[in-house]
Amino acid sequence: MNDLDHDPYLGAALRDRVKSELPDLEHLATASLAAGTRMRRRRRVGATAGAVAGVAVIALASSQLGGGGRTAEDPGYADSPSVSVDTGLEAGQVLEVGYGLTGTIRTDKTGLYELGSSTLPGSGTGFVLVVDGLAGDIEDWWSAGFPSDTGTFLTEDWPGITVAVSMATADELGMLGKTDKVPVTVGAGWTCEWSLADDKADCTAADGGVAGLVIRDAADRAAWISDSDKGADPAVFTTEAHGDIFISVQGGLGTTNAEIQELGESLTWVD
Repeated sequence: MNDLDHDPYLGAALRDRVKSELPDLEHLATASLAAGTRMRRRRRVGATAGAVAGVAVIALASSQLGGGGRTAEDPGYADSPSVSVDTGLEAGQVLEVGYGLTGTIRTDKTGLYELGSSTLPGSGTGFVLVVDGLAGDIEDWWSAGFPSDTGTFLTEDWPGITVAVSMATADELGMLGKTDKVPVTVGAGWTCEWSLADDKADCTAADGGVAGLVIRDAADRAAWISDSDKGADPAVFTTEAHGDIFISVQGGLGTTNAEIQELGESLTWVD
């Protein structure tokens, strides 16, 4: 044992060094969530580019753990977005966020589709940045994890902030399904968890039986109900068309054909 073992200044220096090298876990979680959402969307359209963003985030975290910091010479940062960072935000404030995009600050999420957010309290808490621009540019910026000109990320510069787009833009990005709201209510004894981006709901009965609801295009209904492997199957219930859609009800473990028919009959359209 020597004097270094009791040097309080050395201990503080080491703690500061470790703190500076730890990755921002919240940013990694936000980016991973966004990547997962993109992957679900891209599975529907047959693309797989979402995985690239996840690899980039992991590579960045590895660089930080290894002691590498961002510098002006680092490849990939020449086109970093320019974000006007301020400790105080105001509703109606318009920001340049790079990639040819602008963002307007709001204090509510009504009519918006959330792309991501910071869960930490801070200067961005209660504020929503509504991004506007070409869908492809928004996707590039989103895929990069909402980078800012500080060498960090928007959700780090303004902890607590939410990043969102209009429903029209979300539709262009392929984030919406055939409807942007739950189309039906279900009868007593059933609960359903919807994934509107995938046009589906997983339903569970009070006795543990399961069923699935699928939103389908009304134009396909005639072909659906005439197919013995689809709507003509007695284990499947098919609703009437409602506007541009109809819903099929299909059973699973623990449900009988009669229960599926009963569930289907209990569906009530929400207008």
